[in-house]
Amino acid sequence: MEAADNLVFLKETIRAVANRNGLLATFIPKYASNDVGSGCHVHLSLWQNGKNKFMAEDGSITKHGMSTIGEEFMAGVFHHLPSILAFTAPLPNSYERLKPNTWSGAYHCWGKENREAPIRTACPPGISSEVVSNFEIKAFDGCANPYLGLAAVIAAGIDGLRKHLVLPEPVDTNPDSLKEGAVHRLPTSLDESVAELRKNEVLKNFIGDKLMNAVIAVREVG
Repeated sequence: MEAADNLVFLKETIRAVANRNGLLATFIPKYASNDVGSGCHVHLSLWQNGKNKFMAEDGSITKHGMSTIGEEFMAGVFHHLPSILAFTAPLPNSYERLKPNTWSGAYHCWGKENREAPIRTACPPGISSEVVSNFEIKAFDGCANPYLGLAAVIAAGIDGLRKHLVLPEPVDTNPDSLKEGAVHRLPTSLDESVAELRKNEVLKNFIGDKLMNAVIAVREVG
C-alpha cells in the first residue's frame, strides 16, 4: 500500500511542478509511435519478520534459484498475467507499448534477467546469478491504477500459493526470435485482455463483482 501511495504522490507532484512551469506532464505509455514507450515496472519480493522469503534458505532452493514460496507466488502471477493486463495496461494505447523488441514484454513467458520477458527474475548486486531475490513485472504502465494493479498481482500470487503452481521453463533469449508458436503472445489489445479478465474467476472472487464490473465497464467504454 505504501508503494502505491508513494507512486500517486510522485505523479501528482510531477504534474504540479510541470503545470507551474507551463508544461503538461503525461504518463501515457506510448506518446509517439516512433519513440520508445514509458512503463512503470514493478519489483516484488515476499517479506516476513524482516526476512525476504522469496530468497531460498539453505537446502530449500528450487531449480530456478528461489524459495518454493517465491516460485509458487510468481507462478500464480505468470498464470494469470493475460487477465492482469486489464489492470496494469488499462488503455488502448498501453498495447502500442507492449510490442516485441521494446523491453516491455510482449510474450507470455518469463526469464532470468531477460529484458524481453514481461516477468523476469532479478539478483542482488554482487550475488551469484543463480540466486533470486525478487521478480519484475514489466507489463505495467503509468496510467494504471496502482492499487488495482497490485491487488490483481497479489490475488494471482495467492492463487499460486494455494494451488502450489510451478513455473514453466524460463525463456532466456528474445522470444520474438523463436519459431512461431514456441511462445504465445500476450493480449495485443485492451479488448483481448478484458476478454481474458471476464473468464478469470480467481480475480473476480478476490476483487468482487461490483468492482470487477466497474473495471470492465470503464475499459469497454474507453
